[in-house]
Amino acid sequence: MKITTLSLLLCLTWFSGLRPLCARTLYLSASGDDCVQLKHGETVFKTLQRAIDSLMPGDTLLVRKGVYSGGARIRIAGTAEAPVLIRGESLEAVVLGNSDDLEDGLRIENSSYLTLDRLSICGASHCGIFITDSDHFRLTRCRLAGSVRPNLMTGFVDYFHAEDNEFCGSRKSHGLYHGNSGDHYVIRRNTVHHNYGNGIHLNGDPEIKGGDGVLNFGVVEDNTIYSNGLRGGGGINMTHVHDVLVRNNLLYNNYNQGMTVYQDVGPLEQGSKRVVILGNTIYYQPLCGQSCINIQTTSEKVLIVGNIIVSGGIRPALEINSDHLSTVKSDFNILCGMDEKEMIERKDKRMSLDRWCSISGNDSHSKVTEPDFLNAAAGDFMLADSNLALDAGIPPDSVRAVLYRLGGFEWILGLLNERLQDENTFGWKKP
Repeated sequence: MKITTLSLLLCLTWFSGLRPLCARTLYLSASGDDCVQLKHGETVFKTLQRAIDSLMPGDTLLVRKGVYSGGARIRIAGTAEAPVLIRGESLEAVVLGNSDDLEDGLRIENSSYLTLDRLSICGASHCGIFITDSDHFRLTRCRLAGSVRPNLMTGFVDYFHAEDNEFCGSRKSHGLYHGNSGDHYVIRRNTVHHNYGNGIHLNGDPEIKGGDGVLNFGVVEDNTIYSNGLRGGGGINMTHVHDVLVRNNLLYNNYNQGMTVYQDVGPLEQGSKRVVILGNTIYYQPLCGQSCINIQTTSEKVLIVGNIIVSGGIRPALEINSDHLSTVKSDFNILCGMDEKEMIERKDKRMSLDRWCSISGNDSHSKVTEPDFLNAAAGDFMLADSNLALDAGIPPDSVRAVLYRLGGFEWILGLLNERLQDENTFGWKKP
């Protein structure tokens, strides 16, 4: 019998376990059957692990409404040309708890080009999702809730995207923890609330071997972060980060720090630097919370511009303790909520905005004024049309000039030039 070259290629592809020439769509349903043989047509599995084990690069797994036992492990190497998608038909596709031998709801290891979309992952005794040693992972439109440890935790994950998710109710830890030298990350349009620790925790973890101990090249923008930090921490906690743009986030009614930029351990080169905090709203109720923005001793090259910063009156709006004060620049901010004579803290000394301006050269265009939010009590931080803070901001050319003078901001300047070129000012704007 004559075997053609094409027939031989098809046979080798099938028996070597490589992906089929045509990507497949598989299904997971509470009424499925794990014993069914993979074949042409609709394949419907009953258990999550069995469905995951059947995936190949290029495949899609559609998860139907229902509750599925967690504790599944994912190891799959997709590619840019053949990514893998696991998608729930709605957030009523629920992965609940974990297995006896795996404490995480989902453990993802050594995987590439994987997207999880529109799933609920709840009640794990460790992490909701723990992903490590992977790249090009996307989490979109998911709800991660009620884990004992972080609802989402990463380790050594490059090209990580978390967009349009909800992270809530971590019982002993953070909403989202991105760590262990993971570079090129985007955390955007997430709602992060009622987590016992930080809302969003960014930590390069230099004490963990296997990387450079720094998170490089990040964007954290358009997130809503509230009611986090009963055990301490911050709404957005950043340690050992380089080159991160923190833009247009809303933080309100958190219990501890607002945003922190600092260093835990290691040499100075692993400290946080080249951080731009732009156009955020940070709000505390009276007699609640700590500093709105806290820049600690080893941090350098930090720009704080165009933010609305409302202290709860316990700690100042800005706490700037950096030993590199000449590289910390702030301006065009709206500050309030604190006695005007104690609006800024520097090395345990509190001072007025005017005094701060005279010793640092910062905030010469900033104002102490009460922003008129439409309904802060109900979480509506839109500004009234008549508010002085409305459209207050810093001209883009001024931002660029400061970053050029500080030096080393090429990556962030590229973002500003590419994505924000049509804006007349950088700062808080009414949509």
